Amino acid sequence: MWPSATNPAALPPSRMPDLPLTRAHLERGLRENLWTGYSLAVRKAGTAAESAGGDVPSPSSTVPWFSAGKPVTAVGVLRILESKPSLESQPLAASLPELAGSYAGGLTLPQILSHQTGLRILESQLPGSAAENVQFFRKVTPADFQLSPGQAAYDPAGGWWLLGQWITRQSGLPWRNFLEDKVLHPAGLTSLGFGKAEIPIRDRRAGKWVEGEPGAGPGGGLVGSAAQLALFYEKLLQGPLLQPSSLKKMLSPARRDQVDATFGHIVDFGLGVILNSNRHGADTVPYGFGMKAGDRAFGHGGARSSMAFADPDHGFTAAVFLNGRVPETEHQPRMRTILDQLRSELVSA
Repeated sequence: MWPSATNPAALPPSRMPDLPLTRAHLERGLRENLWTGYSLAVRKAGTAAESAGGDVPSPSSTVPWFSAGKPVTAVGVLRILESKPSLESQPLAASLPELAGSYAGGLTLPQILSHQTGLRILESQLPGSAAENVQFFRKVTPADFQLSPGQAAYDPAGGWWLLGQWITRQSGLPWRNFLEDKVLHPAGLTSLGFGKAEIPIRDRRAGKWVEGEPGAGPGGGLVGSAAQLALFYEKLLQGPLLQPSSLKKMLSPARRDQVDATFGHIVDFGLGVILNSNRHGADTVPYGFGMKAGDRAFGHGGARSSMAFADPDHGFTAAVFLNGRVPETEHQPRMRTILDQLRSELVSA
């Protein structure tokens, strides 16, 4: 999927720029108390650059990625579909009969992966145990969220919990074991997984930084180093994670030109990934990849704190974590500025 001019395997090793301006910007943010720590990793043409600061002591430190981990779960779903393609169009109830007759049971995998379910469920809204969650999903409808069936609305956790159950049922393994042992670790991504991060997230409350709630589940529980998440995107493009047909399906628009009821903005989606939506407003689109991102850029952000993506047109992948969650109105501009600075140094190198 890399264009021939930027395929790392087709290029001789080149020196990664030191990214002095990007690093200086991240350090300035620490001094100005805009975040308490950061971790950055970039991969380009077979070389890598990594940096960390503040309360993230090392680039190898595991940090919480929240929804930036959703593409990992999406890869797991697509991997199963490679051997069971007929499941793609089947309603969830075909695999999870306990949901038969419910609104959730009628949803399909593409609807969930592209956030076209009409559901908008936070992790904190799920009751807890699997049995309790099933009963919750047997009753829930879009009307509970002032949405309509099939409406485009980013769903933080609900549909992704269902995907975890689907993975478990179809793979015969707990979803976490399948994603770690069958998807990530065989590809050399041994420090990516689902669990507790070494570095807890910080939230700004009443002007002070306090420890926040960790992510959880297949939609928000990924932890690992920025280096490994940037490598995930490189391996995704180079082939070890998905067959070419599956990757093409993942990166094809599954939702296009629709206003997202959660974000209040048009955001285009593939299957489990945000597609570059700059044509809908480069300076306003939430969880974008920078003002000058290539048309084929794709990835996913996480909980007002992170962004991981690939930019095939410019030949690099990147993962950025900022420890210090702030309101969306502050986070989106700060991340956009960082990504613009990063890209300017990479492209000019």
